[in-house]
Order: sequence, then C-alpha cells, then structure tokens
Amino acid sequence: MTVFVVLGMLQFQGAIYSKAVERMLGTAIGLGVGLTVLWLNQHYLQDDVFFYLIIGAASAVAGWSAVGKNGYVAMLAGLTMCMLIGDSSHHWLDSGLMRAMNVLIGAAIAIAAAKLLPLRSTLMWRFMLADNLTDCAKMIAEISNGKRMTRERLEQNMIKMRKINARMVKSRSHLAATSGESHISNNMMEAMQHAHRKIVTTTELLLTTAAKLRAPTLNESEIRLLDRHFNQLQRELRLTVRLIKGHYARRIRIDTSLNTELSKPAARLHYDWQGFLWLSTNMRNEIAALVILLQRSRNKWLDKKELQRLKEYLRNDTDPE
Repeated sequence: MTVFVVLGMLQFQGAIYSKAVERMLGTAIGLGVGLTVLWLNQHYLQDDVFFYLIIGAASAVAGWSAVGKNGYVAMLAGLTMCMLIGDSSHHWLDSGLMRAMNVLIGAAIAIAAAKLLPLRSTLMWRFMLADNLTDCAKMIAEISNGKRMTRERLEQNMIKMRKINARMVKSRSHLAATSGESHISNNMMEAMQHAHRKIVTTTELLLTTAAKLRAPTLNESEIRLLDRHFNQLQRELRLTVRLIKGHYARRIRIDTSLNTELSKPAARLHYDWQGFLWLSTNMRNEIAALVILLQRSRNKWLDKKELQRLKEYLRNDTDPE
C-alpha cells in the first residue's frame, strides 16, 4: 500500500483541513459510484453497451462539475471512479476499500502535520489587514498635513499605495482558509474584505484628488473642523488596527456625527473639494462597518491567549463603557 501526502502548496491549517475534507468526500463519492457500477456490471450488465454508457455519463457529470464550485471534490470523484473501474482484476471490492484506506490515512497525516507545525492563515489575514490600515492612516496624515501635494510627493506615495494594493490582493487568498480555521462564515469574510477594499480604494482616490486641489477659502473654525476630521480618521484607523492585533479590549464606537458637521462648509466649496470631503466621510462609514464586523466575529479570530486575556479584562472591568 502506498500513501501520498501532499502538503507543498497547503501551508496553512485552514487550507489543509479543507483539502483533506474535500479529498475524503470526493473519494467516498467516487467509490460509491464506482462500486455501484461494478456491482451492476457483475450481476446484470456483463460488459454490454450500457456499462460503458453509464461510465461515460458519470465521467461527463464529474467533468462538468469539476469546473464549478467544489470542483476538487467532483474531480476526485471522477478519478476515483475511473481508477476503480479500470482495475481489471476480480478483486474490485478489495481495491476500492484499499483506495479508501489510502485516502483516509493520507488525510489524517496531513491534518496531524498541520497540528504539529501550525501556521494559521487567520494570523496572516489579520496582520495584512492591520498593516494596510496602518499605512492608510499614514497616508491620510500625508494628505492632510497642509503641504502641497507635489508631483514628486505624489509619485512616492503612489509607490506606497501599490504596496498596499498588492498586500490587499494577497490577503484575499487567505479568506477561505481563515473561514475554515476560525469558523467565520464566507459571507462575513467577504463583507470584511469588501470594507477593506473600499478603505484602500478611497485612500488612493483621496491621494490622487489631493494633488489637484487648490487651497480653499476657509475661516478659522472651518479649518479646525477639517483638521479634527482628518485627525479623527487617523485615530479611528489606528484603533481598528489595535482591535485587529488583539490589543484593544473595549468596544469601539465610530462617531459619524462629524460627517454631518462637514456638510455645511462643503456645500459652499468648489465641487472638487466637495468630492474630496465626500470621499473622506465615506471612508469613516466604511471604517465603522469594518469595526462592527470585526467586533461581531472577534471571539472567532482571536487566538486562545488573546481571547483569554479579553475575557479577563472584561471580567475585571468596572467601567460601564
């Protein structure tokens, strides 16, 4: 008996678990179909044309399903069926059971290796998200520091934005594995990734728009309001980062009332500035949405030590906040 264990491209626990389950499920389906066809052939079909028609139809269904969702399961089911039916010996039942044993042992070894050498995709996803939000906060500081956005500064910042975008794309590859590891629904993961993408995209739009803006005519109170708005955006991003890293135990509440205050001075500004302020207020809404999703699922994506620390803090905290 030969057992192959494939771990090369499945370095994260969630990916290993999901592939092991898919491998076992696909093999079980393939064995069920293959053994049924062989039993029918032995007792009724006797290698006639219907035997080959059934094989062809089952192979076609497996091939068609392999290009859709859960394609790996369908592909393995088809391969297992063909391998079983292709066995020319009369011991097809023994061959089927041996095939099932091979897959079960291989999957068990893969899961054991993931337990012994854990590398959680959840941590990679968390820290990529945290790094991006940290860099977005720095970018907001760069945009709102009162200095003119020269071509040279814009080019330097666009290089940073490309790194942020590359990190965001890379983080997407961890969603499925993170969902499997943390038992967070795929819809929840997609919603958080959507908010992540909107924050990054808005930051890039603010950066490119800032390079085209002319200095507006504002009174002192309006200048203070704008400064408070952008400082608050940076603070909200940094608070979200602390939440993601497990360093912030209290519930974060993003105050969006500042967006309403900005609507009055924005109404009399040039449309370029109106768009600029609208983008920045929309970013606050996206941060608020992301924070809500993170806090709802926090008990699932925190590791055991972080979760224990959070519970102890909440148990000892007498502050009503």
